[in-house]
Amino acid sequence: MHKIILALLAFAAAAGLARGQVNPTETEEKNMRALAAIPDSGWTRGGTIALNSSATYLNQWAAGGNNAVNVAGLLNYKLNFRKGKHAWDNVLDLAYGLQLLGVNERAIKTDDKIDLTSKYGRKAAKAWYYAGLVNFKSQFAPGYSVGANGIPLYDQPKISNLMAPAFLLVSLGMDYKPGKRITAFVSPVTYRGIFVLDDLLAAQGAFGVNRGEVGVDDNGRLIVIREGERTRTEMGAYTRVQFQSDIARNINLSSRLELFSNYLDKPGNVDISFQNLLSLKTNEWLTTTIFTHHVYDDNTVVFRDINRETNTPDNPGPGMQTKFVIGLGVNFKI
Repeated sequence: MHKIILALLAFAAAAGLARGQVNPTETEEKNMRALAAIPDSGWTRGGTIALNSSATYLNQWAAGGNNAVNVAGLLNYKLNFRKGKHAWDNVLDLAYGLQLLGVNERAIKTDDKIDLTSKYGRKAAKAWYYAGLVNFKSQFAPGYSVGANGIPLYDQPKISNLMAPAFLLVSLGMDYKPGKRITAFVSPVTYRGIFVLDDLLAAQGAFGVNRGEVGVDDNGRLIVIREGERTRTEMGAYTRVQFQSDIARNINLSSRLELFSNYLDKPGNVDISFQNLLSLKTNEWLTTTIFTHHVYDDNTVVFRDINRETNTPDNPGPGMQTKFVIGLGVNFKI
């Protein structure tokens, strides 16, 4: 299914790029003229800090339920440079969230993201730029599989950790900027490094690195017998399409689609990352956000079922990962 979706998206993107290059529409011409009229701005910077929280307290509540506290925060900061034919864009995107159920339960991680992108471009012709892009992704804290009740299995080994994985992407290509709303970066030459700096996860061959050997100690816990490799190198083609626009008054949509094909191993199994953030502004401070993120990575093993008898994850293999987050909170401009 994901290959069909990918083919449709790639066809639409290619058609749009070809149209913009050969025969720009009146709207595209207007956007390009507007961009050309913008004076050199030098350095510009700005961003947003958002804090979302909710709490539930129950005392002798006949319908049942659990006390719960949810806290989540995110930081999005941009540092950009414009001068003559030069354009340099830098974006730092961080997020972390926790949920506490009951009184003595351990806090459950609900969000965790480190995403840093730097893209430099030199104008080639009209809306086209020669460009280079560097992107780094990881997370702050360990991740665990969840049982049938949705609670993480903290007595089981971690499935991820800080710098396990971490992704470093370095790419050279062309950047298409027909206006302020959309950009499309296309590269036939891209390096992607996958780093697993956790001994046990590396020995298990997590995230596509060459595995080592694991065993079990006297207490039944997994231990490393032979170390696995900590890095995996990939070379391939990369596409990154971004869209941002006020689709209605006080409603903003921001989308990002990333596609990567590894020339060295199963190039037909394209990795996909598709993010959408819908922001509905209530007033100067309060904003409701709806975030979705769909990921398919052929190197990442996910557990697609739960074994009801043992309450443990089952049916491992590559699969579509989905995140949906809705929040109401306070936003600060910085």
